[in-house]
Amino acid sequence: MAYWLFQGNPKYYRIIDAIRDFEQMPWLVTRYGKDMVPGDGVLVWVSGKEAGIYAIAEIIESPKTKPIMSWH
Repeated sequence: MAYWLFQGNPKYYRIIDAIRDFEQMPWLVTRYGKDMVPGDGVLVWVSGKEAGIYAIAEIIESPKTKPIMSWH
């Protein structure tokens, strides 16, 4: 089992509200997605003035590749 640090920036996303209101939430993974597996731990780091770890979570499914959007 591994632990991953996921960062939420309240400047762009209401991360504190999401932690409070949602039991599950999708997360954009830009690196190491192939290494993440269900059961791995997650520490949710909130950046900004009051930065810190605000939640401990668990990966419940392997990351999926998001289809490329076509604007044509």
